Amino acid sequence: MTDDPKSLAAELDRLTANAARLAACLRQLEPESSVVARILRGELLTLEQAADVAECSDEKIRKQCELTAGTNHPLGIKFANRWMVGKLELLDDLEQGKIDRRRGPHVRQHAEERARKYEGWARPQEPLAVPQRAAG
Repeated sequence: MTDDPKSLAAELDRLTANAARLAACLRQLEPESSVVARILRGELLTLEQAADVAECSDEKIRKQCELTAGTNHPLGIKFANRWMVGKLELLDDLEQGKIDRRRGPHVRQHAEERARKYEGWARPQEPLAVPQRAAG
């Protein structure tokens, strides 16, 4: 290890990114891993959202979902005849260059920044307040 501040900062960034990835993997092991629970936790994206995060077409993401569907590492799951893409899986595939030729931690970091805008997209709405009737 070096005492160079820039090298230390880069190593800390790498460790932080790895810790975030590990935390996301552990969250997926939680008992509430149904499709709906994953959507509400912001772990699944629509094809359009995933394409925006990956900066490619939704058709490319759909094809990748179909190609990986029968493997141990599917990119997404088909729910109600629609593909829902795992955010963590998408980020991993982008970093590894499985979506297109771009690869590396900088590609993942850029995609993570783009994905932030979808973090709360599926939060349930608050129930409507029902007006109380006047006693009479």
